[in-house]
Amino acid sequence: MRTVALVAFSGAQSLDLCGPLDVFSEANRFLLPADHYQLQVLGLEHGPLRCSNGVTMVADRHYSDVLDAFDLLLVAGGPGLVHQEFSEEIYAWLRDASRKARHFGSICSGAFILARAGLLDGKTATTHWNYANELAALCPTARIEADRLYVQDGSLYTSAGVTAGIDLSLYLLSQDQGSEVALNVAKRLVVFTQRAGGQSQFSPYLTPFAEAESPVAQVQQYVLANLTGDLSVGALASV
Repeated sequence: MRTVALVAFSGAQSLDLCGPLDVFSEANRFLLPADHYQLQVLGLEHGPLRCSNGVTMVADRHYSDVLDAFDLLLVAGGPGLVHQEFSEEIYAWLRDASRKARHFGSICSGAFILARAGLLDGKTATTHWNYANELAALCPTARIEADRLYVQDGSLYTSAGVTAGIDLSLYLLSQDQGSEVALNVAKRLVVFTQRAGGQSQFSPYLTPFAEAESPVAQVQQYVLANLTGDLSVGALASV
């Protein structure tokens, strides 16, 4: 049985936790019992943890009670992590737990916890596009790829903002159990196994949805078919 642990704290983004947990939980539907994922939430504080959206979560265990070697250890993000410090005891535990884990990483701004623990030094990583410059300043030896949905550097896996934790988890699932299982889970969650548009996590040029027969859609189709032609307002108005 494979073990997946999510590190949580007060102020964490609930979707950073629930997205990956749901991916691996749904995967169990398509796996033999011996291949199931055992899921845990590890709290950096005692007692209930209030997420940034007000949802309260109860961790399975406090981090200080955990000596396990996990197959996957992921640290959730949260809006306050750009400037939030944790204790050196937490960073020391995270370094040890990450060293023992088969894979480890972060969701969204959880990369800031890894950076402060020294786990991004000399590594390639990503985070929420809005925090990329701050992460690069915090960890100048790391290469921060701000336009990626997720990045793998050896056993380190980091994802972009919030829902990109689902993209990363599906990628990890496909590596672990094959593309068919990952596709079945994506269908269950009604998400893409790989988002359209490549790996970019954010782009102001993404094409908005339009009904296929609408004037907007017809203009879009004309532009794509005539990129080297006359695309003036007058020409597009006559389409």
